[in-house]
Amino acid sequence: MRNRCFFLLLLIPSAQAEVSLQDRLAPIQSLQGEFAQQVLSEDGQELERSRGRFKLLQPGFFSWHIQSPDEQLLLATGNNLLHYDVELETATWRDIGETGGRGPLAIFSGDGDDLSLHYQIEQTGTDTYRLQPKGTDAGFTALSLTFSGNVPSRMTVQDQLRQTTVIEFSAVQLNPPLEAADFEFVPPAGVDLYYHER
Repeated sequence: MRNRCFFLLLLIPSAQAEVSLQDRLAPIQSLQGEFAQQVLSEDGQELERSRGRFKLLQPGFFSWHIQSPDEQLLLATGNNLLHYDVELETATWRDIGETGGRGPLAIFSGDGDDLSLHYQIEQTGTDTYRLQPKGTDAGFTALSLTFSGNVPSRMTVQDQLRQTTVIEFSAVQLNPPLEAADFEFVPPAGVDLYYHER
C-alpha cells in the first residue's frame, strides 16, 4: 500500500491527438474531488484498494489524501514531495527536482512541447487517450485517461511489473478557488519529520 501511489506523471501527446488532448487540458487551472484506487495483478486479482480525496493547482501543487484503509498523504509543492504516514507518525520530504515528479496527475499541468519529447499518445475513443513512454525510465508501460465532459473520470496505469492501477475519479470540481496555502503541511505533535535530497 505505502509504495503504490502513482501521482506525478507528465504525459505527452503525439501529433495525431495533441490538439484534442490540449483542448481538454487547457481549461484546467485547478481540480479537486474524490478517488477510488484499485491495484490488480497481471491475472486480474485485486492486490490493494484505497479511497480518498485529491486536489491540484497549477503549477506544481497537488495533494493525494488516502483516507482508507491506511491514512496517508502525498503532497507536492513545486520540486518537493511529502509522504505523511499517519499510522507510523512519520513525514518525509523529498527533493524530486524539475523532472522527478512524473505521476498521473501531472498531466493536467504538463508543457505539451516538452512532454511530447518523452511520450506518445493516441486517442482511442471520443473521451479516452492512451499514453506510452518513449523511454524506459517512466516507471510504467502504458496509461489510459478518460474524461467525462471537461473533467477526468478514470485513469488506468500499467506498470513494469505488469500490475494495473485503476483510479476512478468522482465529485470532481473544475477550477475551484485553491491557492498555494491550501497545500501547506504542518506536522502534528509527535510526528517524526525527515528530509531526503536527490
